[in-house]
Amino acid sequence: SENTRLLDVYLFLFDDFLLITKTKRNKKKYRGSETSLIPVCPSLTPELQSFIREGGCCTVLEQPMPLDRLILK
Repeated sequence: SENTRLLDVYLFLFDDFLLITKTKRNKKKYRGSETSLIPVCPSLTPELQSFIREGGCCTVLEQPMPLDRLILK
């Protein structure tokens, strides 16, 4: 909140907490045959599935937020 630069994040909503992550590109490039072996959750957006298959990952930005302490307006 103190920083003014924009940052793309992915939110993962679980039954009892919210997880805020950012994407991180892996420097290692996978070959075509290796990318088909990477399991990807079907409930992820196609954009995020593609990013993960290309070697990217999500890193946690904040501690998971318990939903009983979260108020949305």
